[in-house]
Amino acid sequence: MDRRMFLGTVAGSVLLAAPITAPAQQPGKVYRIGAIFDIPPLRPEGQGWFYDRMRELGWVYGQSFLLERRIFGDQYERIPDMAAELIRWGADVVSVAAGDLVAAGLAASLARPGGNVTGVQTQTVQVGGKHLSILKELIPRLSRVALLYSAENLVLNAPYIREAEAAAKALNIQLRIVPIQRAEEFEAAFATARHERAQAIVLSRSAILTTYIKSVTAIALKHRLPTVSDLPQLVTEGGLMAYGVSWADMFRLVADIIDKIFRGAKASEIPILQPTTFSLAINLKTAKALGLTIPQSLLQRADLVIE
Repeated sequence: MDRRMFLGTVAGSVLLAAPITAPAQQPGKVYRIGAIFDIPPLRPEGQGWFYDRMRELGWVYGQSFLLERRIFGDQYERIPDMAAELIRWGADVVSVAAGDLVAAGLAASLARPGGNVTGVQTQTVQVGGKHLSILKELIPRLSRVALLYSAENLVLNAPYIREAEAAAKALNIQLRIVPIQRAEEFEAAFATARHERAQAIVLSRSAILTTYIKSVTAIALKHRLPTVSDLPQLVTEGGLMAYGVSWADMFRLVADIIDKIFRGAKASEIPILQPTTFSLAINLKTAKALGLTIPQSLLQRADLVIE
C-alpha cells in the first residue's frame, strides 16, 4: 500500500486506495479491507448490500476477506491517523468517504484516476436542483428555502450549491445559503430560517450532518420546518424527505471495484463509477406532524415510505 495517503477527504463519494502495482490474485489469501466512515453502517455486518455483492462475486467474509472499520464522526483530522492504522493492520484496500475525487485532486479523471486511487462518486450535482423541485411539488407556493452546508466542505459542495441556486432561480425561490461549522450552530440556523420565513430546509450532505442527524431532525420538527437531503438516514431519523443515489447500488459498485483489485487490476486504471439509480424516501409521520399532505405524484415515485 502506498503510504502517500489521500488525506483531507470529506463525505460525498467512496474512495478506494490500493497498491500502485497490484499483485495477481493469491489463492488461499485472506484479503484485508480497511473502511473509514463518518457514522457506522446502517445494516449489521455480513447482512449489508456490500457483503451480499461480495458473496455473489465469490468472496466470503471471514474466509477470503476481512474488514476493519474506523469511525471519524465530524472529526476530519482523525482520518490520516485512521488510514495509517489500517495500513499497519495490513489492509490491501482502504475505503474512505470522500468528495468529488477529481475536484479534490485525488484523481486525474473519472476514466483514468491515476495514482493508487479509484472509487464510486455518489454526490451528484443534479440532486441540488432536484431537492428544490420536490419541495416545490410538495409546497406549490414555496418561495423561501434555506440551504445548510458544512463550511469545511465549501469547495466540494460548490457544484451542488450552484445547481441549487440555478434551480431556485428557475422555480422563483429565494434561496439562503447558510454555512455550518459546529453541531451547536444547527439550532440557531433553524431558528433564523424560521424567523426569516423560510418554508423548508435543504441539508447538503456532510459528516457533521450524518453525525448529528437525530439532533438535526429534532430541531427541524421543533421549528416545524420540512427537510430534504440525499441522506436516507434523514428520513429514518425523522426528517421529511430524502432523494439521492441508491446506497444499495453504491455499495454493490464498491464491491465490484474491490473484486477487480483483489484479482490483480490496478486501481489507477479502474474508472471511477457513478451510480445511476436514484431513490426517494418520505416520512409520512413527519409530514403529519408538520401538517403537510404528501401529493400522490410524490408518493407514487417513492421507494421508501415510513408510515
